[in-house]
Amino acid sequence: MVFVYLYKLISMKIIPSFGEITSKTKKAFKRFPITLFWAIVGTLFTLFTIETDTFDSAFYGKVILIFILGISWLIATRFFEEQFKKDKTWIFLLTFGFLSLFYISIDVVGFEIHQNSIIRFVLYFLTGHLLVMVAPFVFSWNKSTYFNYLKSVFIALVRSLFFSLVLYLGIVLALLAIKHLFAIDFKGERFFQVFVFCIGIVNTWIYLSDFPKDIHNQLAINYTKALEVLVKYILIPLVILYLIILYAYGLKIIINWNLPKGWVSYLVIALSFLGFIVQILINPIQKTIDSRAIRRFYPWFYYLLFPLILLLFVAIFRRINEYGVTENRYFVLTLAFWILAMTIYMLISKRKKIKVFPFSLAIIAIVVSFGFWGAFSVSTKSQVQRFEKVYTDIKNTDFTTTFEKKNQLRSIIRYLNEKNELEKLETTIGYNPKTTFKTESHWQLQSKLIDSLNIKVTDKPYSTYKNNYYNIEEFNLTIDIKNYDLLKSLLLNKYERKNTIKNYRFSLNEKSNIIKIWNGDNYIGDIDCSDIVEKLQNQDKNYNLDPDLMTTERRFETLNVKLIFQNISLSETDDDTTKKYLSSTNVYVLIKEKNAE
Repeated sequence: MVFVYLYKLISMKIIPSFGEITSKTKKAFKRFPITLFWAIVGTLFTLFTIETDTFDSAFYGKVILIFILGISWLIATRFFEEQFKKDKTWIFLLTFGFLSLFYISIDVVGFEIHQNSIIRFVLYFLTGHLLVMVAPFVFSWNKSTYFNYLKSVFIALVRSLFFSLVLYLGIVLALLAIKHLFAIDFKGERFFQVFVFCIGIVNTWIYLSDFPKDIHNQLAINYTKALEVLVKYILIPLVILYLIILYAYGLKIIINWNLPKGWVSYLVIALSFLGFIVQILINPIQKTIDSRAIRRFYPWFYYLLFPLILLLFVAIFRRINEYGVTENRYFVLTLAFWILAMTIYMLISKRKKIKVFPFSLAIIAIVVSFGFWGAFSVSTKSQVQRFEKVYTDIKNTDFTTTFEKKNQLRSIIRYLNEKNELEKLETTIGYNPKTTFKTESHWQLQSKLIDSLNIKVTDKPYSTYKNNYYNIEEFNLTIDIKNYDLLKSLLLNKYERKNTIKNYRFSLNEKSNIIKIWNGDNYIGDIDCSDIVEKLQNQDKNYNLDPDLMTTERRFETLNVKLIFQNISLSETDDDTTKKYLSSTNVYVLIKEKNAE
């Protein structure tokens, strides 16, 4: 019965036959040899880093990012090259040149890749996939063939992910069966390595094997009933729902005469993208299909979008006026201009080439990633100017100001510190914080800079700020090690990575009060410090505290752990300034290994 069912699936072409798989595999390698060789080498390299426990190192991380990025860019390059009659190897050389330049430009701070480089990677990753959507149609355009091409891309993506997932689950279940039935243990990394293999090689190969070669000859449109139902009864009603919500919010703004909230920008952008996707899906059949909702989607959607674009601009400019430019606000503003341009294009253009959507967005993603006009330069310059303005106001009042204004200064310093750009403040404050405060710790650098400004708060107690940092009296501290085997002082925060005692590794979860403990690759458990944090916030003072107040013990199956916190820094959560979490600490760690008894 099972074999009969499988035969039916193969005959229906839901599951390909072995001969079809072999044929498609050979054709895919002949058509995309560079891309598949790149995917194989990149996967093997990633498997090597996992095996040698160097996967999360900054150096190997840079190489892995380049291998990931290269897949979509090399696919797009091959599609672009196929439009020329003669072999154009120089196109691939340009792509490899771009990947090499990006590798060189990746910055490493301490043990981590710099945040700006990660953002650039995301921009280029999206750009590569957008170029795949448009590369075969750079020099030609036909709405029917373009629709069929996008449909093939989507089907290939779904099939490759589905087959890769099935293979991954099958191998994982087989490994688990061997482990439990034959008592053969596997490293935890094996499951991750299987996942990398399935995504890196199997998924890429299946994806490329499903691409049709004669893209520009597929003129017949097969607009399935399922796609029509998706557009007519799901996507377009969602567009209408978003329009109703946003217009109701706009009416509320007019009645109450209040400026729009910042988060409304994301809803307008989401609506715009949803509308553009609907336009792409209905473009080839909009004038011929027997559906009033689809036929009238254009131009009414774009007319109704104009007032919401105005709302989008008001919301983002309000945030920029209050808090300056950051990368997120820069990208939102850029998308606002792009949405406006695409809306005008769709209303005034006669041919309405839908390829303009992904192609223009890909170009924008590249342009905003570098230069003095780019997101990083503009954001840093804006925050430095904002710091100069707030600092000058505070300086003119003899460094006495409100808690709110001091908090503004602190948030700017935190932002520039995370971007590794504190030296840009030298012109304003008269010295370079990086060279003046010689410390490898990010959080200590910004704390010392804030303290050095010696700003007095008038409207809130001084302890409101100071109580973010607590320490114990260590002068007469005596640590009893009688019941413990190991003792070491560790620095725990999101930047520090050298936090091991023997084979035991301690890590502080970001924006939480949880300290995780590992023994090599084996996870031992958590130590929740929420009780200590709560007690500290109820103290009248924050210095020379009783060590017992900042001490906790936990017993696990294989060891006992005692933590004596030398100092603790607390930070506020983004959504609730009254709730604080442990952001950094120096702590004495004592360990008793039970198997040593």
